[in-house]
Amino acid sequence: MLLKELNLIGFGKFKNENIVLKDGINLIYGENEAGKSTLHSFIDGMFYGFLKPNIKRTDYLPEYEKYNPWTNNRYAGIIRFKYNGKFYRIERNFTKGEENTKVLDETTGVDITKNIEAGSGRVLQPGIHFFGFNTRVFSNTIFIKQLGTKTDDKLAAEVTEKLINVTTTLDDNISVDKAISELKVRMGEIGTDRASTKPYAKNLRDIERLQEEKSNILSEKDAYQSYLEEKIRLNNNLEIEMRNLSRLREKLLKVEILEKARTLEEAKILSDEIANLNSKIDKLSSYANISMDQYKESINLSNAIDFIDKNIVQSKFELENIENRLQSMDNEGYNDIYGKKIEEISKDYNYYEELEEEKNTIFYNKEDNKIEFLKRDYKELKGKSSKYKVIQIFSIILAIIAFGATIIAIITKKYLPIGILFIVFGSIGGYYTNKVNNLKYIIEDISRKIEDIYNREKEKQSRIEEIEKLKKSLLEKYNTTGKMEFKKLLDRLQIEHYRQKEQIELYNELKIKRGFLLDRIYEDEFNKKQNLITLEAIFTENNVRDIQEFNYSLDKRNMYEQYIRESEGKKEILRKVLGQHTIEDLIAELGNFYLDINNSIEDMDKNQIKYQIDRINENISDIKIALRGAEENLNILGKDMERLVVIEEEIERKIKYKEELENKYKSLEIAAQAIEELSRDIHSQFTPEINKKVSKIVEKITEGKYNNIKISESLNISVENPITREIIDINSLSGGTIDQLYFSLRFGIINSMVDNKLPLILDDCFIQYDDSRLKNIIEFLTDIGNERQVILFTCHNREKKALEDLGAKFNLINLK
Repeated sequence: MLLKELNLIGFGKFKNENIVLKDGINLIYGENEAGKSTLHSFIDGMFYGFLKPNIKRTDYLPEYEKYNPWTNNRYAGIIRFKYNGKFYRIERNFTKGEENTKVLDETTGVDITKNIEAGSGRVLQPGIHFFGFNTRVFSNTIFIKQLGTKTDDKLAAEVTEKLINVTTTLDDNISVDKAISELKVRMGEIGTDRASTKPYAKNLRDIERLQEEKSNILSEKDAYQSYLEEKIRLNNNLEIEMRNLSRLREKLLKVEILEKARTLEEAKILSDEIANLNSKIDKLSSYANISMDQYKESINLSNAIDFIDKNIVQSKFELENIENRLQSMDNEGYNDIYGKKIEEISKDYNYYEELEEEKNTIFYNKEDNKIEFLKRDYKELKGKSSKYKVIQIFSIILAIIAFGATIIAIITKKYLPIGILFIVFGSIGGYYTNKVNNLKYIIEDISRKIEDIYNREKEKQSRIEEIEKLKKSLLEKYNTTGKMEFKKLLDRLQIEHYRQKEQIELYNELKIKRGFLLDRIYEDEFNKKQNLITLEAIFTENNVRDIQEFNYSLDKRNMYEQYIRESEGKKEILRKVLGQHTIEDLIAELGNFYLDINNSIEDMDKNQIKYQIDRINENISDIKIALRGAEENLNILGKDMERLVVIEEEIERKIKYKEELENKYKSLEIAAQAIEELSRDIHSQFTPEINKKVSKIVEKITEGKYNNIKISESLNISVENPITREIIDINSLSGGTIDQLYFSLRFGIINSMVDNKLPLILDDCFIQYDDSRLKNIIEFLTDIGNERQVILFTCHNREKKALEDLGAKFNLINLK
């Protein structure tokens, strides 16, 4: 077998990761947490689904949840491999509740999942089919995890079963332990005489019970004979009473025939009366469909038409009056002549008031007082400025004189304190120059303000003159002399307009009412027309010309219905008289009895006959009850008599069943002993061969230090000291040596169990090896890599270096 490709769609930390494997040695390197163990477990999961071995129900190993993708990715993968010259592909969805596994023949593209008979649960385990063993053997031989070189405790039993099956050409899936266990379970199901709940002991108790029941039945034979004689006597009495009952029933039949003859006569009279009524009904049938509802409707329609006619007359009268009033108002000419004029005058009057208000506002905001204050301030500041200018000029002249004197003193070298005067007068001149400049700015500002106020006042005066002109033009427009006269004109026009508006509203109301009356007259005439059409349709439907004829036809319909009710009443009486019979039946039944009945029926009393019949029925009932009691006793005792035969047959059958159980139990016991002996023989046969193969491997990888290994029945290892020939317990050896021994055991077992060169899959198995041991094991793997695929997972560079030192070819895969 050769693994070709691993495709991790979603597995642990991996998503859509693809690993390509080759023949020989494949070295998969990755640092811690790079995912080596995840990739290693992926191979196990794809072939065995992380199911616990030898369990029929679906029970997962912890790895199943461990490698569920960390994100919400799909939990699935694909593995491709070559087996017996063909390429195969396993697709597995691990998601819980959606588990699905498919096996495809990639050469033909055919889905061969149904042909893979592997595993006992609902989750497919293709590894059992392709490797030839279950997950326990797989994990203890060709598939080795980190620090997992020691074999599983249950491996010995699995290997023994496999060897037996291989040697005896049995099915690889047959378990020796299970077979022996199944045989013992079957023996336990049969049981012994001490196992009270098992079939064998139950059968013994059944035999004892049946024999006791047989003895009890044999003691009841005399009672059975007595009840049999009682039954014969009662049957004879019942036969006599039945003959008497038959004779009385014949008499009763004759009496009943006479009653039927009288019934027939009465029925004929009723039938004639019904025929007469039916004749009258036929004559009045033309009035059958005259409708009372439509008659009532026609009355209502006629009344409605009369009412509408009155409304139309009244409405036309009112319409005529309104037309006359509107005509007179049209002649007077009620038009809205004041509306627009009032609107214009009102607008102008409001404008007049706005002008007056604006004029008053201008007068109120006059700035005369403000100008006076500013003029006063201007005059005072002007005086101060003139005074300061004089002081300024005088100080400057004195400062110039002092400056000149100081220059002369310097030239003549006569140092006098004249420079101080220059400084004093210069400071005074500078001070007053500053004061004059400040006053200048203030005076200029006041002057500008006075000028601005004069300009504003001039504009206001101009606006007042303009307002007066506008007011005058408005008064002249309406030929008024003042505001009061202007207001009176507006009020007078508004009063006239209000009066005119009332007349216009009345005019409009009359026009609306005229329209309403016209609509009502039209609606009434339309309704009258519709009512006349409906009334005519009703008359036509009922085949009448007017209300009077409708009323006459309705009376005829009432007579028609009365005759029908009378006919139905007589028919009901006829039905009661005839009962379940018809006149024809009675005529046919009574035709042969008229003469005999008329001559001999006088002396027969029907009630007396019925009384005698009832007495005989009571006697018959009593006899039947007594007969039923005798029969029940006979049935009970008879069943016991019949049961006696059944019991004897059942006792015979139970005895045979007891012998069958004893023979079956003995056969199962012999089979279990034979399988146990076979298991011991097979182990004795193969142990030397396994010892030889394991010793050869150990000798090679330990460089001859150990060459004689002993493997026990439970696959425990012991080693022979090469010097003293003592048997050494492996627990006294170093960890590296123990790992070497168990690795050799695994490899020796798999070579003994199967011929197919299966791949060897190792996950960091050599971490306890020193450099020398590692070199030996790598050299061994290089040798077997020529015959089988080796997949070695590691987080160290030692394996790579050892392979390179040996010059071995290998496929290096780096996991990031």
